[in-house]
Amino acid sequence: MSRVMSRSSRAQWCLALGAGILGATVLGGGCSSGDKAATDIVSSRSYRGHESDVDITNFVNVYQATVGTRLDDCQTCHKSATLTEADGGNQVTKNPCDYCHLIQTPETGYIEALPTTPRDTLNPYGLDYDNAGRSRDGLQAIAANDSDGDGYANDAEIADFKYPGDPNSHPGQQTVPMRVFSKAELQAVSPMSEFLLVNSTRQQFDFYANYTGPKLHDLLVAAGVDPTDPAIKGLTLIAPDGFLQDVSIAAVNQQRPAGVFYGGLNVDTLGSACGFVQYPDPLPAGVSDGAPVPGEQWLLLAYERDGAPMDPSVLDVTTAKLEGEGPFRLIVPQGTPGAPDRGASNSPTSCGDGHDFDQTADHNAGEMARGVIAVRVNPIPEGYEDFDYRNGGWAYIANETVVVYGHGVQVP
Repeated sequence: MSRVMSRSSRAQWCLALGAGILGATVLGGGCSSGDKAATDIVSSRSYRGHESDVDITNFVNVYQATVGTRLDDCQTCHKSATLTEADGGNQVTKNPCDYCHLIQTPETGYIEALPTTPRDTLNPYGLDYDNAGRSRDGLQAIAANDSDGDGYANDAEIADFKYPGDPNSHPGQQTVPMRVFSKAELQAVSPMSEFLLVNSTRQQFDFYANYTGPKLHDLLVAAGVDPTDPAIKGLTLIAPDGFLQDVSIAAVNQQRPAGVFYGGLNVDTLGSACGFVQYPDPLPAGVSDGAPVPGEQWLLLAYERDGAPMDPSVLDVTTAKLEGEGPFRLIVPQGTPGAPDRGASNSPTSCGDGHDFDQTADHNAGEMARGVIAVRVNPIPEGYEDFDYRNGGWAYIANETVVVYGHGVQVP
């Protein structure tokens, strides 16, 4: 089954939309630029490639108090979806970003039909906005509507910073149960270290690293969650720039197979034209070329790389990219262990060593997430409002804390 898109993939997808691949613009956080007056308020919150979108710009100009809040986001007009795997019947929750991106990069193996047009991804409020002409006048025209049928008018929900397209979000709700873990508390949750290959799809270099942190399975237990609860539909790991990474509960509960170490693929050995793997110095004890990597392999929430804290994640204002790994990173070992391969943008080569880009390889780097500030256990309990991770998310980076919230979380 295809994996969630990386940040770079999403940026390229937005550029492709602008070039007209789909012939339509995604609403409430899409990729069109639109014509804006010089005095317009422009969204600063939406995901990279969405910040100058005409639809979100319309919204924050009509509802100026929402600039920089969670409503200044794709989820105001787009919906998530739960898809059922044809093989095994497992259910996978797709957040609004991932569900929308299925238009351009469809996945296989689901029972349900995937979206084929941007309109297929809209929630009731997004549909009303689309039907009203996708304009500021249209937003005003639907202000008194109750788009999601929860008994509250759209403008009343927006005034309380609730989602007008989600019947599970309305004024007066309590926030979902959550547990906040400091770095010290995370370090006390049965940490383990694992040495693994991080195999990227596009980047020039793959790398091996030794990450340390608790298993996601053990972190759930520490939050009072039973990881074997059949009602759990998966986890969503969240970064403060709006990046969302979904993982299945089966992946959380299963040990991954041991990887194999491939040495001698660095620049020092193969030269600058052919070297493409970076290694830590020194290598962990017991690691040798061509042999299985010692130790167990699990999904981790890591707080160290090669024995040192990871650089805290920051948003580069010039590129709008997240830089740095920490303080916490989702680590996903390969499910199908294999050799490193060069990035797609650095292949083919004339190196003749069999390590040029392989589309079928397990590029596990795309399944990881940097700067994790929250772990959502899906689904959110009925009647509760989702945790507002987009407001104040950077404070979690600065304070080195992570939130675990959602289904089954026990509050002390």
